Amino acid sequence: MITFFNSHSIWTGTDMQKFSQIRDMLEVNSIPYKYKIKDHLSDWNGRGTNRSSFGSFGNSASQMYQYEILVYKKDAEKVGYLLNKR
Repeated sequence: MITFFNSHSIWTGTDMQKFSQIRDMLEVNSIPYKYKIKDHLSDWNGRGTNRSSFGSFGNSASQMYQYEILVYKKDAEKVGYLLNKR
């Protein structure tokens, strides 16, 4: 199981298409991975979420979510090679 102690973040960004491409590449090469999706508008600000306090006006739909892909530390070098090869 991929945990905080044995994982390495290989990519963090807001581009869903690139997120999908990297995940597909990992699956084709049978490299186990874990991903996290963070919705910045649902962050708690003390009185409620950012969305409930300020709305989502002016926020690009493509920038609402931040994606992160993690792999085992032992696979990080191989994944780096595969990403640079593309």
